[in-house]
Amino acid sequence: MTNEQNIGIDIGTSSIKIVVVETQPNNQSRIVVNIETPAHGFRHGYIVDQEKAAESLNMALQKLAQSGHKANKVKVGIGGVGLKSQYVRTSLDSIKNNEIAERHVHEVIQKSEDLFVEKYPNKKILHIIPVKYRVDGRDVLGTPIGMYGSSIEVKVIFITILEHHYDACMAIFERNRVDVLDIIASPIADANASLNYKQKNQGCMLTNIGAETTSFATFERGIITSLDILPIGSNDITNDIALGLQIPLEEADNIKKGSKHDYPKRKIDEIIHARVADILELADKHLTKIKKSRLLPAGIIFTGGGSHISDLNEYAKQELRLPSEEVTLQKISKKTKRAARVPNQFSIAAGLCGSESQRTQRQSFSFKKIKRMANDLISQIMP
Repeated sequence: MTNEQNIGIDIGTSSIKIVVVETQPNNQSRIVVNIETPAHGFRHGYIVDQEKAAESLNMALQKLAQSGHKANKVKVGIGGVGLKSQYVRTSLDSIKNNEIAERHVHEVIQKSEDLFVEKYPNKKILHIIPVKYRVDGRDVLGTPIGMYGSSIEVKVIFITILEHHYDACMAIFERNRVDVLDIIASPIADANASLNYKQKNQGCMLTNIGAETTSFATFERGIITSLDILPIGSNDITNDIALGLQIPLEEADNIKKGSKHDYPKRKIDEIIHARVADILELADKHLTKIKKSRLLPAGIIFTGGGSHISDLNEYAKQELRLPSEEVTLQKISKKTKRAARVPNQFSIAAGLCGSESQRTQRQSFSFKKIKRMANDLISQIMP
């Protein structure tokens, strides 16, 4: 029996990351390949030069082929500063027979989607996730299907990206003749690899520090509850070091990554801490906005290429007064058969390969499809 393989591609501002995950017959999954190549034509996660972006993807695919794998079908993580979360509340009244059926739940969520699309025509819906239901004004734990009531209300979170960014992302894969199985919001994919069941349920904030962006995503009761991406990242720390010490960017980047140098450690720490403080201040503002400041028991979990910053967890504990930890990813070495560390910047690509991404509710098209199938069936029955 052959092992199943999934391929995830994370399109980042400074690099493209590809991960191949192998699922064995006993359902155990492991990372077997992780590659990273430079990305050009991107700014804050957006494609600003489609030609260069397509060439960058082609370079990554060639490197994947050299490892013995071909990207025929892939899952893609999409991010950038245009990725947002928004809530919609709506209700369905005058339910006949007073028994709530599955079609009523579909109908009320479809109604919320119609309202959203009407108000935001230039946004592409990636995920539609029901957060809470109410029946006759009372909160419901879990699904309301099978309950009795005359009205059903739903609170839905929409994860969206700007339509033109989505189209540009799809275009570079089409140019490289790669079949995209699914496009998933980066923080949701990241959570598949970076968070465990308890963290998602008790409440936490997943913070991915990338090259030019930092994403904040909160999770409670097993689902994402908020998301924001801001144009600040680890490149800003590199720039600060270069300006503060008046040294080349490449040397500044090496210092940021912890390489040996002859500059005063205190000076370096001050520069890094100042920029980290900016990131943590934005994290606290996000938590305050959603009324969760100091109220997430599982704390803040750091991932992304910038999460290796020295003393980041200690800074976070002081500034946010929350538990703090860094993600650890591993793969099995082909040569030694031992576990080897995988850099945190691969967490999104790894999460794209996870089975949990299949459970994410991407229903922006499914309800319409169900409705269309029902209409077709009725038209066939009716004379």
